Amino acid sequence: MLLNQLIQQHLGQQIKSSDPISTGIFNAYQVTLANGKMVFIKYQNNSNDLLIKEARELTLLSQFIKTPAVLISTQYCLILEWIESSYNPHTQSQLGEQLANLHQQKSTYFGFEFDNKIGDTFQPNAADKKITNWAEFYWQYRLLFQIDLANKNNHLNSADYRLLRSLETKLPDLLDFKITPSLLHGDLWSGNYISNQHDTYFIDTACYYGHREIDFALSFMFGGFSAEFYSSYQAHYPLDSGFEQRKPLYMLYHYLNHLNIFGSGYHTNTMHCAKQLLD
Repeated sequence: MLLNQLIQQHLGQQIKSSDPISTGIFNAYQVTLANGKMVFIKYQNNSNDLLIKEARELTLLSQFIKTPAVLISTQYCLILEWIESSYNPHTQSQLGEQLANLHQQKSTYFGFEFDNKIGDTFQPNAADKKITNWAEFYWQYRLLFQIDLANKNNHLNSADYRLLRSLETKLPDLLDFKITPSLLHGDLWSGNYISNQHDTYFIDTACYYGHREIDFALSFMFGGFSAEFYSSYQAHYPLDSGFEQRKPLYMLYHYLNHLNIFGSGYHTNTMHCAKQLLD
């Protein structure tokens, strides 16, 4: 279905202009409608539920943090309000406060009501499994899934694979305290928030209920978050002791995912995290 047909069908407007935006997975556009209103559109030619699921995640998160309003979601497109990016001196403190609020939203079980994606990679969320042990969930549905995928993709030699599989025995010691399922953004790097003059918004989620510390992993790997972000979070929801020792455990998941998406450039960091955990 053509983009202008979708706009006419769902918003009752003609397109005045559209400009492509690079998002990686989907076709995306900044669209100006005939009435002068601007919207953001993700569009795909294939019919599936990926964009519908993204809309459901954003709608859930919008109860606790700022996200662009969902206007329309279908198997072909996701239409969101347009957020005009501009300088906001409070971006980092707003991010920290909002993330702390999000993480205080709890569930009985780890995982999510449906599987989703983390970047280009399928992310299994143990729907209906009723898992209450975080170490079990994190191993089976995060690390082991990515390790086996990396092995299948020929990104690991046999020694790497054995070393990574041996991490299973370390998890009970690293995660030997009460961890409750927190609602997570799931893919929190600097490209997944937008600020205007007054507010900061979270986008491109991969959410589920998990240990809140994993939401920080990408912030350590690729930057874009200042000391103000971490101090703001701590002021609203202080982290548990031992956080620094667990950082490599959670960075490992994202390095494995990047290894599976982008290839050998992420092999060294992947194995470095693993060896830190085994020392």
